[in-house]
Amino acid sequence: MYRLPASGILRPMGSSLTDAGIVVGTARTERADAIALVRRWFDQMSARDLPGASKLMSPTAPIVISGGHRFSRLEDFVAFGSNRYASVHKQTDHFEVCEAAGGVAVYVRGEMTGAWKDGTPFVGVRWCDRFLVSGGVIAELQTWSDLAETRLR
Repeated sequence: MYRLPASGILRPMGSSLTDAGIVVGTARTERADAIALVRRWFDQMSARDLPGASKLMSPTAPIVISGGHRFSRLEDFVAFGSNRYASVHKQTDHFEVCEAAGGVAVYVRGEMTGAWKDGTPFVGVRWCDRFLVSGGVIAELQTWSDLAETRLR
């Protein structure tokens, strides 16, 4: 989209320059804000800052993972994983956003590496997380992965 200022010079919407060339600010889109929120959540989780990550989520946000396991608190989700894995690291490769019922959905895909509790390593495991962002917070998290497939090998 473009806007036509008084000067008659056509500029893209969101342009931050006035006709005099002064920066007056730019607006972010709801989609960009949703991706930024999810990135901050991943940063907090990578730093093991559960209180910080929890603040980015609605207090009632459900977390559902592969196998249908459901959690109502981030701490319970992390505790479940710590009973299964010695370590796990998610590499984020792609962020995609679309409109969704109740907000904006952010899909994040990548690969994870780590080790099972017995020390057996896993590498290159595909995963996908879906975050529903509503009202500036994460309202729901669903996550899927091929991790169970690696355990069968």
